[in-house]
Amino acid sequence: MSDEEKRWPFDGFYLKLAEAQREYEQEQHIDPASLTEEERQQKLQEILDCINASRKKKKEADEQLDPIVPEEEPETAGATPQPAKQYITDLVGEDYKNWHGIVVLDAGTNSGKTYFILKTLLPWAYEHRKRILILCNREALRNQIERDAKRLGRIEVTYKDYDPALGGIVNKPAIDNKYEHTIRVETYQWLETFLQRNEDAAKTYLRSFDYIVSDEYHYMVTDASFNDHVDASYEAIKELWTTKTCIFMSATARPFFDYWKLRKMIPEGQHYRLPMDYRFVSSVKFFYRDDDELDIIRRVQPGEKILVFVNTIAKLRKLRDTLKAEGIEDVVCLCSKYRQEAEEFDKLDDVLVGNVLQHQVTLTTTTLYNGVDMKDRALKYIVSELWNPLVNAQILGRKRPLDEGDTCAAYLLHYPKERLEGELKKIEKYQLEPVEAYRKWFDDRKAWKTYLHQPETVEILKKSHTVVLDPREGEYCWRKRATLQARVERVFLLQMLEQGYQTELLKKIDESLLAKVERLDPPLLLEYLDAHLNEERYYQDWQKIFFELGHIYNKADGHAEKSLPSYTFARQWLQRYGYDLQKKRATSGELRNKNVWWVIKQ
Repeated sequence: MSDEEKRWPFDGFYLKLAEAQREYEQEQHIDPASLTEEERQQKLQEILDCINASRKKKKEADEQLDPIVPEEEPETAGATPQPAKQYITDLVGEDYKNWHGIVVLDAGTNSGKTYFILKTLLPWAYEHRKRILILCNREALRNQIERDAKRLGRIEVTYKDYDPALGGIVNKPAIDNKYEHTIRVETYQWLETFLQRNEDAAKTYLRSFDYIVSDEYHYMVTDASFNDHVDASYEAIKELWTTKTCIFMSATARPFFDYWKLRKMIPEGQHYRLPMDYRFVSSVKFFYRDDDELDIIRRVQPGEKILVFVNTIAKLRKLRDTLKAEGIEDVVCLCSKYRQEAEEFDKLDDVLVGNVLQHQVTLTTTTLYNGVDMKDRALKYIVSELWNPLVNAQILGRKRPLDEGDTCAAYLLHYPKERLEGELKKIEKYQLEPVEAYRKWFDDRKAWKTYLHQPETVEILKKSHTVVLDPREGEYCWRKRATLQARVERVFLLQMLEQGYQTELLKKIDESLLAKVERLDPPLLLEYLDAHLNEERYYQDWQKIFFELGHIYNKADGHAEKSLPSYTFARQWLQRYGYDLQKKRATSGELRNKNVWWVIKQ
């Protein structure tokens, strides 16, 4: 493959997630060339026993989620379906019985991808003595799928046992799982740990399955910026493409899927695509400032809920403290439980119970963007500070409408040209430049050493996800999935700079959203000002209006008790919205010898 092909310009992903990888204790070794089939099966069973023992020690506390596969069919599971709703099962039909090689389920959230695997493919695999491995990107999702598989395989059996009361052998009832040896559910992180501990055993284990299902496959790029071992699982699955049936599922991995289609890697008839249905999005509005975001949250009415995705832990903390200082108490904050800061925030089971948000205002990092569904009619607003359209597609997909009347407004942060250019420069300097240096000089030890001793190199490599120091080898290594992430981000940012941020963002999520764009509601204070322009009032009266309607405080207050704003600070705030504040000392009337202010429009 040429260098040009290796840098194929995918449309990109961008996520700054912060979850650490889950590890399982696995140190079995299998050399497939030296074992008989009976010995190989025995070794594989030892692996399974070890996995089960490890999982019991690491059982998640947040596993009480609604099943992906409901007790009833979708049409009767307590929700009214939207008109003409189509699911993956409808699209696939009977094709799955003849699949081989790559299969792509390129479909939006709530399209029934996992439902198809568990309700259609799993029973068929059981009947034909085939085995399925499902890989997913989050432990909570793994637990949810595993619980569904066990429930669907639940059967009543009887076994013979001695009954001392009757003095003989009797049949006793028991519950069994008929799918126990047909399906396994694991995480990509588990596979990566297995590969690190014993690559031969891990690959032998993979080859024992007939179907490898890669769920949430965008993981291969989105987690690459913080997970050093994504390349390992990618390469291990890639080795199986020609010998097994490998099913790839995602709502936002189209860059991979389109590339495979272009290179004719997907067998004819094995690419199934269903677009995301955004009819539940009632409107799309862009906001520009922190003040706008706060105003959106303040407007939430009793009985309504809002979900806010922020970029950083610092912003999560600041937004929480600001809202609580204003007296908005029904607020929860969530970040990855693997972060040190997680101790000061809430836990998942404080935030979401039975797919229903437990508080009026939920503030979260991208830890909630994926693998968690919200079937909550009260969720009326979703706010996102993130710029990447495929991430925002996942964010909007957290809302699972219960019927056609269950709608939600989307608020997205506008990124100006300067900020997009800043993101682009960071990607080029800290991610792509190290890769070029690595490819050019790494094999020449003298040239590579010279590069490492350049003044800026240490700073660059500290921030690089593409070229990182491998502690086991004691030298730098090139991470190709992280490089792909950086390249697609760069392409996407260039498109935004050329075509316009808001248009490109919505086109990439879904073009239907372009028709739903509305102007952001102005802050309540501005509506009042328009009706009272040029009215001269005692300055403290205006201060109280700015304080109560505009939430404009003295800038020096910080998190202390809020005080009335100064003239200078109030004027700066008004000027951002096209107004100005004037002042003078009155010379006549009731306000004589008093300081008066009035508002004008610029």
